[in-house]
Amino acid sequence: MQRVNIGALKDQQSEIARQARFEDKLPLDQIKYVAGFSTSFRGTRCVCAATVIDFKTMKTVEKKFLVTKAPMNYLPGFEASREGPVICQLYYDLEFEPDVILVSGHGLAHPVACGLATFVGVELGKPTFGAAKNLVFGEEKDDLIVFDEQVIGRIVKTHEYANPLYVSPGNLISVETAAKIVEKCIVPPHKLPEPLHVAHRFAKKVLEEQKEAVHEKKTTREQEHD
Repeated sequence: MQRVNIGALKDQQSEIARQARFEDKLPLDQIKYVAGFSTSFRGTRCVCAATVIDFKTMKTVEKKFLVTKAPMNYLPGFEASREGPVICQLYYDLEFEPDVILVSGHGLAHPVACGLATFVGVELGKPTFGAAKNLVFGEEKDDLIVFDEQVIGRIVKTHEYANPLYVSPGNLISVETAAKIVEKCIVPPHKLPEPLHVAHRFAKKVLEEQKEAVHEKKTTREQEHD
């Protein structure tokens, strides 16, 4: 694991935040495919899973995964620098070109306006937004996330008995369109929008398979030494 240069990461965040735009690149009715990305970590290993969903039918048209070494250790406020490069790497393996990318995390609703969704959106030049289970920046006002009198996200309740999701744009999409996409991507009884739901389950499955493969390899090695 390489030593992290905090100053360089902060400079990168500032530059990415400066480039982000929060107007819609595409109207809602022109969106065909929405991709969801989910990352899981075990030690220094990172599993990134992606799913591409047909926006009209909510059917999965593609799933891909990547297992690699984590670029850096976890640092609060710099999750984007840890997960973003891996997501971008997997994106280029997709056969279906998503119109919008959804990640588990934040975008504009971040202390320096550079959450994971912003990192990925600017790096790829794609409409991107984040949906998170916890609020890390801003204040809740009715169903809005607000900072300094500016709306930086929406609070979306996807299920009567579920905690709300905190939705914020990353790049080339507005707060309202991001929230509408989340609402349209809910497939009961799932509480997460379908692209994230499928990606989360896929990432968990791959992680378990990796764990079993390592265990089998270890067992075989021990048996050879007996």
